[in-house]
Amino acid sequence: MREEIQIKLRELITEINNYHDRYGENDIRSSFLDGYFQILRTFYCAYYHLASDDIMNKYYEIYNRRNFQRDNIEIHIQGHKQLLNSYLVINCWSNFELFCTVFCDAVLSNSQKNNQLEIVYNRIHEILEDIELDDVTDKKLKKFNKRHIAHVPIIYKYGKLLKMIYEYPTNRDKKEDRKFLEFFGTLRNCIHSNYIYYGAENRSYTYNGVTYTFNTGQLVNQNPSFERSIYSLTKNLKDICTVIIENIDYEDEIYDPSVELTNNQPLIE
Repeated sequence: MREEIQIKLRELITEINNYHDRYGENDIRSSFLDGYFQILRTFYCAYYHLASDDIMNKYYEIYNRRNFQRDNIEIHIQGHKQLLNSYLVINCWSNFELFCTVFCDAVLSNSQKNNQLEIVYNRIHEILEDIELDDVTDKKLKKFNKRHIAHVPIIYKYGKLLKMIYEYPTNRDKKEDRKFLEFFGTLRNCIHSNYIYYGAENRSYTYNGVTYTFNTGQLVNQNPSFERSIYSLTKNLKDICTVIIENIDYEDEIYDPSVELTNNQPLIE
């Protein structure tokens, strides 16, 4: 995995510079790749720092003793790695969520955005279609309408973007990509509950030779090791996002307000 990430980081520098030339440095399409590069670079540097002897010096500094052996802290090193795995999944998904929100807000028409904002309200109406609702009840139901596209569940936003791609790349499958996004979102949500799955239905998903099993009230089970696939999951998320970018045309800049966190300086030189 180490060499694979090294290669991808170098490729990303070229890809980011290309996006800067095409869209500008402050465009969400560029900053999505910038964000992925930063997240992956941080993960790479921290993850493989754990393999260095310097980790022992850090333990000496914390515990103020020097009778540690590396074998004594091996289980703690695995704990560090697990935290970094969680960091990678959560931050890559957050980066994708920001992209979907800002991109949808720009490329969707007013009517399309209104449909997104009203999607929960409309689905409730579908469930209650055989019940005649009075004006007061209907007014209360309208509170389910969202005020901004940011508040619309991510599954609806990426679903809409995928639907807008009529000629999907022949080397990919749109249905499989959507299933992958649903899986990735579920995995990310489980991290917030210490990897315990609380969904209504048991499910499993296999990607890159690793099967993830989600049983209600139980820890997510990965077979074989999670470490074998963690990077490939985030790479596929990035690839799906670039499919959206490359196949939905929008000529104007789509300004990403989060670039102000870096004082509008390019992340790659």
